[in-house]
Amino acid sequence: MNENADGKLKIEKENQFIFDLLRTGQSYTGKEVAREARKLGLDWAREQANSRLYSLWRSGRLLKIETSKAPLWTLPEFSHKHEGAINGTVIPKVIYSKKKLPLVADETMTIDILDIKVEFAFNDEMSPNDPYMYGDWLQEKIFVSLNKNHPFWGTFIENDYQKTLQLTNIALEVYVQWYVAKMQAKVTPQKLLEIRDKAMRDISLK
Repeated sequence: MNENADGKLKIEKENQFIFDLLRTGQSYTGKEVAREARKLGLDWAREQANSRLYSLWRSGRLLKIETSKAPLWTLPEFSHKHEGAINGTVIPKVIYSKKKLPLVADETMTIDILDIKVEFAFNDEMSPNDPYMYGDWLQEKIFVSLNKNHPFWGTFIENDYQKTLQLTNIALEVYVQWYVAKMQAKVTPQKLLEIRDKAMRDISLK
């Protein structure tokens, strides 16, 4: 068996571990998944668990549940348990008139800001009541789940140019969130403006 086959088999076994863990319907954070993996002899820290979880999520094989802290993970078949849940609270559904968008919902997009890679993916599980996006990060990579069902998308995003511009603005926004989180210090409005201005300049660099 060659190295590529060994690597593929290893990934399949790791994926199967995650599916077996989540099959009970209980949701886990990346840290909790790593802890359960270590019990079975997998040498996983939170970073390794999150890398595998995000890979499965981007392929549509896992459901990511946003919370006020670390996201929770479960199987898509249990999505009904979390419908309308945001940060542990349940909000009433609001009916919006939908507008057909000329977008490819399952297209994966990436924007680079210097050495930081911002990866986007549309999340079909998000409703019109959910926020327009959620950002999360792992070391020097930022993941953004987009809510194509948000009324803003249905009202203003009608073509590829508008979509690109919106993704650029969201990349800037979540990049600033990532930057501020890493600072671990009080950020004044002026400092926030400086950080965002620098990000707008950096994203323009080729």
